[in-house]
Amino acid sequence: MYPSRCRAITLAFWFVLGLSLPASAESLLIGGTGSSEPLMKLLFEEFNKQSPGITLNVVSPSLGSGGGIKAVSVRKIDLAVSARPLKAEEAAVLGQHFDFAATAFVLVTNGGERRNGFALDDLARVYEGRLQTWDNGAQIRLVLRTRDDSDTAQLKSMSPAMDKAVLIADQRQGMVFGNDDMDTLELLTRTAGALGPTSLGFLRTTGSRLTVLALNGVMPSATGLKDGSYPWRKTLTVVLPLKASPAAAKFAEFIRSRKAGEVMLRYDYLPAGP
Repeated sequence: MYPSRCRAITLAFWFVLGLSLPASAESLLIGGTGSSEPLMKLLFEEFNKQSPGITLNVVSPSLGSGGGIKAVSVRKIDLAVSARPLKAEEAAVLGQHFDFAATAFVLVTNGGERRNGFALDDLARVYEGRLQTWDNGAQIRLVLRTRDDSDTAQLKSMSPAMDKAVLIADQRQGMVFGNDDMDTLELLTRTAGALGPTSLGFLRTTGSRLTVLALNGVMPSATGLKDGSYPWRKTLTVVLPLKASPAAAKFAEFIRSRKAGEVMLRYDYLPAGP
């Protein structure tokens, strides 16, 4: 259980009504990629032990990386977490931003059987629709992300064959798409034989029991990221406005601390180096 001071709010509600956020002694409003939300709550729980006067508000549903960056730039939120690199034009209107953690980008299944996982060429065949069954003959049910999502970009970057295959999958009839990280996780969890992308740290922080698959014969792990044996990763970036609030500045500093790194490692996130 997260502490009661970790309250989730829907930012869009306040935007639509044009109202101010509820007042508190000192509050911190964060948003961005949905996969970071459970981790940020865990980090804040530890941070709150040394800064008990600050209240956390998390935007829900998630804004996504691009939405979080934009919200920070116009000071609608105090801090964003992005799962993609900032564009030059975004960085020009923002304050401090830094990578703070990486976790393995993974393919997972709900009940699908694939003894040795997937080689990338076979995974491309799945996305193209040429490989449609698991080892036991059950149907592979792909869960896709939208074409502008960071997970889609990650899939396409894995190999030239995957770049082509992901584009083909996007145009196939009857495909299922996850709207954000949590929606995708829920689709994968309730769909028998599902196959789709997520991140290892997100699975660990949510307590998901989906099965993680090996890629090119390697099982994903934080150790694999560190030694280079598993090359596919999702990197998380903290983004602050040009003039950060005191609460945001304190929390950003804590995120780079050894104590925060210990929390990340427990959930298969590899802290960024100094």
